[in-house]
Amino acid sequence: MTCDVLVIGNGLLALIATMAAQGRLVPGREIRHVVRRGRSVSTVILDRGEIDARFFVDTCASLSLAGPQTFESVAGREYIDTIAVAEGPDGRYALPYRAALAAGIDNALVIPSSLPSALAIAAAHAVGTAAALLARTGQPADQLDSATLRERLRAAGARL
Repeated sequence: MTCDVLVIGNGLLALIATMAAQGRLVPGREIRHVVRRGRSVSTVILDRGEIDARFFVDTCASLSLAGPQTFESVAGREYIDTIAVAEGPDGRYALPYRAALAAGIDNALVIPSSLPSALAIAAAHAVGTAAALLARTGQPADQLDSATLRERLRAAGARL
């Protein structure tokens, strides 16, 4: 089976990312093997078959050999490449696009762990939207113009 965007994970964040990317969802616990070719992921092998995709979104650290990617969110800190924001008890929290890049993989994005829940939900929407853009253009994740992504997110109703 082949698709443009494959989202790996369980729960609400994976569902939001899948809907934003208009992709397919595979629970992380079903993955038996990930096939990498150079700096790209090409296939995930499941018990019941395999799925090829142009782009991957990882919400549960299935693609990373280093474990879940963490990002320390700090109230009031702003970034030039902000793609998601949420209000918290201590102020506004923001997530930069660069925090969603999967280290060493050109065609994958991750939702960092340990985000406040409201920021994680906004991040899932932003990362899914980014994955859809990247799958259409075929460019590596680190070459996406975050301003273009922010325009697309605003058009979809996101507050940045």
